[in-house]
Amino acid sequence: MGSEINSKDITILCKVVDNFGDIGVVYRLARALSELSEQLRLRIVVDNLQSFSLLEPKVNPAADIQMVNGWQIFRWDSPECTEHFRENPPHIILECFQCGRPEWLENLLFTETIPNVAQIIMLDYLTAEPYAETFHKLLSLTRSSRVKKINFMPGFTPKTGGLILDKAFVKSLENQGGESLPLAHTPLLATPSPRGAQQVEPPLKPPVFKTIFFSYPKDWAPAVSALQKFSRQLQNSKLKVFLAKGAGFDSFYRAYTEKKASSADSLFELEPLNFIPQTEWDALLCSSSLLFIRGEDSLSRAALWGVPYLWHAYPQTEDYQLVKVQALLDAMKPFFSPELFGTVETCWQIYNGKPGDLETALTDFLSSYEALKPGFKAFSESLLKNGNLAKNLLDFIEELCASRRSDVS
Repeated sequence: MGSEINSKDITILCKVVDNFGDIGVVYRLARALSELSEQLRLRIVVDNLQSFSLLEPKVNPAADIQMVNGWQIFRWDSPECTEHFRENPPHIILECFQCGRPEWLENLLFTETIPNVAQIIMLDYLTAEPYAETFHKLLSLTRSSRVKKINFMPGFTPKTGGLILDKAFVKSLENQGGESLPLAHTPLLATPSPRGAQQVEPPLKPPVFKTIFFSYPKDWAPAVSALQKFSRQLQNSKLKVFLAKGAGFDSFYRAYTEKKASSADSLFELEPLNFIPQTEWDALLCSSSLLFIRGEDSLSRAALWGVPYLWHAYPQTEDYQLVKVQALLDAMKPFFSPELFGTVETCWQIYNGKPGDLETALTDFLSSYEALKPGFKAFSESLLKNGNLAKNLLDFIEELCASRRSDVS
């Protein structure tokens, strides 16, 4: 019947607002959806193919229409979209992060009136704010009875859609055995000595304590100083910080080099990262023992990995990012003692713009590293129990389509 919705036909819309955050979530979601159903027909409409190609090197930034990983990928404003989607009307539309709809799609939905009913699902930004539970699966109106719209909220509680658990990320988790321990380098192999010579054991390389630093611009001199103090506290291990590409790269690198030039002591090791595909990023993140991250996708990965981390929320007018930070802190609070939670809360707030001594707050947080590990681990285990957002979303789509078929019959 023409009015039926095909639950296997999914079109994902994405505008890249924050470099890689939006497209990073969409790419991960596309992989997770495809892993759950071979029958899916997945089409992705995105306005920045260059950013997409850095996450998935098989994407051609110059192609208006292309096939990658079994998905059809379209440039947002390509003239070819109109004809393609007119001949193959969309059924399920995932409108991600309030990105709106291309003009050609708006015309197809509301002016030309495609033959089937279309279901728009508004996939919103990840937040721990209470409205995530209120808005989850909340109906919304459109200007046509043939275009349905409903909200679907990722989140940190069972009353939301949860977080994406794609196979590659889960494998990265499993490869680390769920342990948030520093990884040791393989000891150097002994070189055979001439016969009769005394055998001398080569020195072992110290274990490496891996850390990722990924941020927005800020004066990061206090963070460099706090990390240097932390490196001196590590027992028989060496601190190595991987500095991720992004808007905050230059400010941290500058603070590090200035500290290095003015310090008599050798600093912790810093390794600037070239941009790496998403699956390689996951593997690095899940081999790290401490994380400084930003953005929605990296936040969700850090929370699921379960080692101590600090989240740098996107700075907003009137410091609204502090509201978002506090909401996530409130979700984490039950997993920590009052004293330890106070350490985390103070550090996270100052880290995100609340007035205070950032170096002292970071030093207190890092000095409590061992004591904090169980709380972060327990929080991650609670998130895993919420299930896979991709599976929850597909189940929800099936429910919507079944309900629609029931209404038609």
